[in-house]
Amino acid sequence: MTLVLWDIDQTLLDAGTLDREVWFTLCGDLLGVPPRPVHVVPGRTIRQILRAILREYGADAATAERLLPEALRLEVERLAAERPRMASRGRLLPGVRAVVEALDRTPGAVQSVLTGNQAATTRLKLAAFGLAPPLDLRVAATGTDDEHRPSLVPVARSRAEARYGPGTATPTVLVGDSVLDIEAARANGARVVAVATGITSRADLTAAGPDAVLDDLADLRAALTAILPSPVPGHAGQ
Repeated sequence: MTLVLWDIDQTLLDAGTLDREVWFTLCGDLLGVPPRPVHVVPGRTIRQILRAILREYGADAATAERLLPEALRLEVERLAAERPRMASRGRLLPGVRAVVEALDRTPGAVQSVLTGNQAATTRLKLAAFGLAPPLDLRVAATGTDDEHRPSLVPVARSRAEARYGPGTATPTVLVGDSVLDIEAARANGARVVAVATGITSRADLTAAGPDAVLDDLADLRAALTAILPSPVPGHAGQ
């Protein structure tokens, strides 16, 4: 079997400016300062992102840590309020639905997500764009599980094997748009396919050493060959 773990933002979908609007506004509200755009490092988990924004807005380390649980709660609350408009404000990225559906029909492939999003916002986003199912969120690893992306790979592997049996996560393939996705895969001996659909350039992704780099997922054959370079034995009934 093969476990395919998708990053969400800028790999599967583009939520537009919605996430950042929510993050900047809630951090400003918590600190009583006007929200303003700040740089968000691609591939960081939500705890790292919100902590960094709070610090950029003037909070010291202790204050940022104290406010973090409320920031996380507010993110879920405010993104849930935007759920009816989420799909209209964003888009699935090129080729995503065709690739996900093709892998769903592939014997021996189990698909889920490895994401820095909270578990609740993961469900919101994937439901809004019609991706859960076929992605099996019972084996997902999210920013709720751990704030360090490399630590999420064993979480997903353990859940997949508990759900589908030993060998489900051998091999494991990560698909993502950031250098941090590549580093997480490499730290865990996983295959990794980088897609240049985020803000990280193809050149920078290539320099980080993934197994394959794609401009996007629009070419179904190329995408499937990159993700599953050899036939997958067995069958996973999702």
